Amino acid sequence: MSRTDTSDVEPRYLALLEAERGAWWDSANFDTWKNLYVSEYARGHYVVDTLRKYVPDLLIPGAHVLDVGCGDAGVPIAFAEAGARAAGIEPHEPSVHRGRVRAEEHGVEVDLRQGLAEELPYADASFDLVILDNVLEHVRDQARTLTEIRRVLRPQGLLYMVTPKPLSLYSLWNDPHYDLAGLVLLPRRLQIWYFEEVRGGGEGTYDVGTIPTRWRLRRLLKRAGFETVVGPRELWVHYLRERIARPEEVRPGLKRRLSSWLRERRWPFESRVMRWFWDVAIGSNFFIARRGP
Repeated sequence: MSRTDTSDVEPRYLALLEAERGAWWDSANFDTWKNLYVSEYARGHYVVDTLRKYVPDLLIPGAHVLDVGCGDAGVPIAFAEAGARAAGIEPHEPSVHRGRVRAEEHGVEVDLRQGLAEELPYADASFDLVILDNVLEHVRDQARTLTEIRRVLRPQGLLYMVTPKPLSLYSLWNDPHYDLAGLVLLPRRLQIWYFEEVRGGGEGTYDVGTIPTRWRLRRLLKRAGFETVVGPRELWVHYLRERIARPEEVRPGLKRRLSSWLRERRWPFESRVMRWFWDVAIGSNFFIARRGP
């Protein structure tokens, strides 16, 4: 089964997603939104492979894994297929429903619940791994979220976290959430007004808070009692290289042609200058951190 084309495996789930198109503020932006949810499954397998590479002492079969802000459950489904005991929590009830349908179509059991990252409904030391993938910028209280994650992690448990980089060149050109150039430079009130009023998103639809810088993320992790295991630049370059290795999965046009060209060359990913460039230009903030004592 393809990790990117799952139409033969999850037709009911895809139909539920498509049913949302009519209520969306813009059909082209709906496609971006839809693709993000569909791609969760492939991203879950990528996270599994990345953890096996960088944290080989984490035995995924049998591990207790929680995805906070799990969306439509693509990531915990991938972990369940890898043998983990997977759970997910998500504030939006429609996503929880779609996730349950999706897990049923994949033939795996995933414990999906509706709830908030700041108030995780799990006992202390319940999980070996918590995933927080492009979620921290959406929560109401970032510090409390990380404190809660530490609470539910077992001693020496792992946090896999990803956030956009608000000031990368790519984010300035193409907002990481709504594909609107320059949006991240505006004060948050203006972001809300521009998206909801000017672009017609509708009242109450803008759900992005403050996107933390890498410096801020390091401070938040340290204060919450986490120690970084693998640094952001290494993880970002690894992600980029893996994406470029499959140019057929990259958006057609200039991006795909560039991916095909880069795939044949090693120096763009091994040169220190080029690694710095990729990080500054289009990087995201990736962290693998371990719960401290």
